[in-house]
Amino acid sequence: MIRKETKVYGTKGQIVGDILPGREVILVEDVTTTGGSVIKAIHALRGEGLVIHRVITVVDREEGASGILASNEVELIPLVRMSELLKKI
Repeated sequence: MIRKETKVYGTKGQIVGDILPGREVILVEDVTTTGGSVIKAIHALRGEGLVIHRVITVVDREEGASGILASNEVELIPLVRMSELLKKI
């Protein structure tokens, strides 16, 4: 798990869990819009030596996240796209 910011109590880290440099991890998001939040998480994880090639998101709002992630060599895998949801209503 990655926190938005470092806590001053408990483990005091931004990343919770075992950090093994070189280990590949997959990020899971509920909703992805522009990709700004997930890019911050990717940079923090890569800064600890972890490898990220994929982000799975429940909903891709299709507002630029896919392109931003691709430019950082990360594939966005949405379970559903907003345009698909809108077709259903």
